[in-house]
Amino acid sequence: MSITTYNKKKKPKTSTCFICGRSFDAGYDGIIAEGARYGIRFCQTCGLGKTDPFLTEEEFKKIYSSTYREEDSTRFFSPLEKVIRLLRVHRCRSVERFGKKGRILDVGCGRGDFLLLMKERGWEPTGLELDERIERHGKKIGIDLRSGSLETVRFPDSHFEAVTFWHVFEHLKNPEWALKECRRILKPGGLFVISVPNIGSLQARLSGKHWFHLDPPFHLYHYSLENLNKLLDRASFKTLKVKHFSLEYNPYGYIQSIFNSIGFRPNLFYDFLRSKMTKKDSYASVAVMFLLMPVVLPLSLILSVTEAALRAGGTIDLYARKEG
Repeated sequence: MSITTYNKKKKPKTSTCFICGRSFDAGYDGIIAEGARYGIRFCQTCGLGKTDPFLTEEEFKKIYSSTYREEDSTRFFSPLEKVIRLLRVHRCRSVERFGKKGRILDVGCGRGDFLLLMKERGWEPTGLELDERIERHGKKIGIDLRSGSLETVRFPDSHFEAVTFWHVFEHLKNPEWALKECRRILKPGGLFVISVPNIGSLQARLSGKHWFHLDPPFHLYHYSLENLNKLLDRASFKTLKVKHFSLEYNPYGYIQSIFNSIGFRPNLFYDFLRSKMTKKDSYASVAVMFLLMPVVLPLSLILSVTEAALRAGGTIDLYARKEG
């Protein structure tokens, strides 16, 4: 993949890619997010991206508890939340297409809406989330939601029929270890699902450093289908299906990336949808975005369908089975 180098005067920091052992080098600089400046470095062999710098463990927990979720664990205003809930039904059906009904673990479960739907469909759900408030929420909805991570909450060997990471795997500091742990806790033939932004997508290539799904500092690594397949193969998972179109993520990825690219404050429209605008933000800018939407929305849908047909979707859902 071709890499655009920004800020050529500054020599980028390097480290070793955990997939192919080569160095991270040129990439993007000057991405402003969460009040700080970040860069993205890329492995020149496999194309894996890495956010620079990583959050410390303390910063990681703080930012997830204070800015990534609201007190009631919702993220958007009510009508949009209802649409998202409908889209979760499609996730349930996809899991049931490839997996055998039984125990399911959702890592980074958020407010547990996916697991609640799975429970209604006869599954035995468990969820993990870093936010300590999630356990109280789990008691309210009658789902086993645990505060912590795979490192801190240990499950028995061969315990689950399915493990899912819905746009969570890119947040992990130790993804290779996480794959091995998921293999341990999955039953033989168990289903493993990863949904991630695709750094090898048409959307990522066209948007460059303005791509909405880069999302530093939350996204620590940036995967393509090629390097993700290498990871899964190394951990003895067999890929069953890869989906390159997501109505929930791909068209909006283009919408926000277009707005970012033409000069609006990065991710302003996204923050408007989350009711997270600051006093410095202009509602006039949001009004202009709505005026542009009759052009931007159809363009985003066309591009999303096109890249999916080219098997280069802005996000990918990968379904794999534990071998052995």
